[in-house]
Amino acid sequence: MPESFVYEAPGKAILFGEHFVVYGARAVVCSIDRRAVAESSVSGQGILSVRSALQSADMPLDAPTGSVSSVLRPFHHMAVSLDCGGALLSLRSDIPVGSGLGSSSACCVAAAGSLLALCEAPASILDVAVAAERSVYPDSSGVDCAACMRGGAMSYVKGFQPVPSAYTADLRLVIADSGVVHSTPQMVERVGMIAKADPAAFSALMAEADAISAEALERMARGDIRGLGCLATKNQALLERVGVSNDTLRRMMGVANRHSYGSKITGAGGGGCIVAFADASGADETVSALTEAGYRAFVAQISAGAHAADNL
Repeated sequence: MPESFVYEAPGKAILFGEHFVVYGARAVVCSIDRRAVAESSVSGQGILSVRSALQSADMPLDAPTGSVSSVLRPFHHMAVSLDCGGALLSLRSDIPVGSGLGSSSACCVAAAGSLLALCEAPASILDVAVAAERSVYPDSSGVDCAACMRGGAMSYVKGFQPVPSAYTADLRLVIADSGVVHSTPQMVERVGMIAKADPAAFSALMAEADAISAEALERMARGDIRGLGCLATKNQALLERVGVSNDTLRRMMGVANRHSYGSKITGAGGGGCIVAFADASGADETVSALTEAGYRAFVAQISAGAHAADNL
């Protein structure tokens, strides 16, 4: 029997429909080829030891999960729910933290896969990961974990299971980090206030966002990268109208748009990342321009989903 179990999961990016998805519009989500890796092994009885670059601790499994720090709480929740008895969980990731790229969800999926194998439990990896994530974010829809688990591209409507979507392998996603700290709950609240202030106007915006997502799914399947860039610009115009953009993000998109087919915020906005749509010939040029402008940027592709790595 292997002494440890290794599982890995990709990050994710929202390509179209963020914020409006909260109110029932369609969103387009994909996995990206940045990954989190979890390795678990048997350790002292009654203790979960977590080791990561972000935070490390030794936590008694009989401690209330709510008393554990928010960073480590999902893993404590998993170990308790799986009745592991005691484990050492090591995490590493090349997904930027706090940037809307699914770092926490990927770690939850990777840890769930690793701990489930260690404990020989029959539960679903996705179910365990979503439940763990909800120990910190009770209102989480689960779509981030689903994207990290299943991989590829998918459409998502709140309250329904994600639906896989076809996409072209030629698509390159240039992701750039503004370096601006943002609060997802604050951005969601801001959009909520706009929705309440003028329901009819917001409903029209939501219908437009849903139509953009629907068209994006068609263009992804056809390999129309230029068309996806145009739709990104249209989607961004809607995000501007609900107040989740700022001057830093606009400057970044101005740089990206000169070298790609179009760009937009990905995630909550107010900071975090943008995503630009490019093909292989334009992606490196877009990254170089953003880097020269002082932003951290990289090229991503839609990736495969979570899987077991070589277990030791």
